[in-house]
Amino acid sequence: MSGHLPQRLDHDDDGDVDATVVERRPGRILVTNDDGIGSPGLRLLAVALAERFGDVLVAAPASDLSGTGTGIGRYDPDAGVGIRRSDVDGVEGYALDGPPGLAVMAASLGAFGPAPQLVVSGVNAGMNTGHSVLHSGTVGGALTAATFGGSGLAISLDVDHVDERPWPTAVEVAVAVTDWMLRQPPATVLNVNVPGLPYDRLRGARWAKLDRFGYFHLASADLTGEALSLEVTDRSSGLDPDTDTALCLDGFVTLTTLTTVEPGPAPEIAPEDIVALSAD
Repeated sequence: MSGHLPQRLDHDDDGDVDATVVERRPGRILVTNDDGIGSPGLRLLAVALAERFGDVLVAAPASDLSGTGTGIGRYDPDAGVGIRRSDVDGVEGYALDGPPGLAVMAASLGAFGPAPQLVVSGVNAGMNTGHSVLHSGTVGGALTAATFGGSGLAISLDVDHVDERPWPTAVEVAVAVTDWMLRQPPATVLNVNVPGLPYDRLRGARWAKLDRFGYFHLASADLTGEALSLEVTDRSSGLDPDTDTALCLDGFVTLTTLTTVEPGPAPEIAPEDIVALSAD
């Protein structure tokens, strides 16, 4: 299959998508990621979830689009977005010329049939910890699900400094957490990080707060050479032991609940005192 998004969306007379008429199928799971549809982490995850839960669909970027957050990329309403059928080891799948946020949005609006109850994003090759998860396409896919009334689960595996990536460990954790997520209220979002260890060497699981530091801690610009460099944070220094980064590095699966963008409380000041508007 090849074509353009959106497909099978209901439109009103003005051509706008009417999200209120999209059916959400209980128990349906959408698998996405930001490493691309060819990632082994996504393939193993999709197959395991399909074997355990049955109703699984894959919609993911055609190529690596890491670091895209909740972005949907540039969208031309006339040309649409390129898409092709790309099944994953027998699981129905679609590769999109766009980031995971777009894949989740499209699925939530009915592009692939009934909208999913749960989006499972991953397995990402690398931890997604700290406040820098804001920039993660893996976490962005899970957060996007909640903005459309579904729930989202982001799964990441610490693969730094390991010779062989233990995908089965992360997949086994993901299946267990998915079972729990399907029984939670709509718009629940959970970020899970899995140590790069065999399953039987995991020390346990912990609720964790976000690390104060992000993945990057220093930026420098070579203006002459027109290059920007970002220095990666030292994994072994300045870690609060109760944070997701420290606990994952210490061998624990970390679980952190996240919220989507919501308005904060209004300050006790009249808006007119901030924005001076002349009266008619």
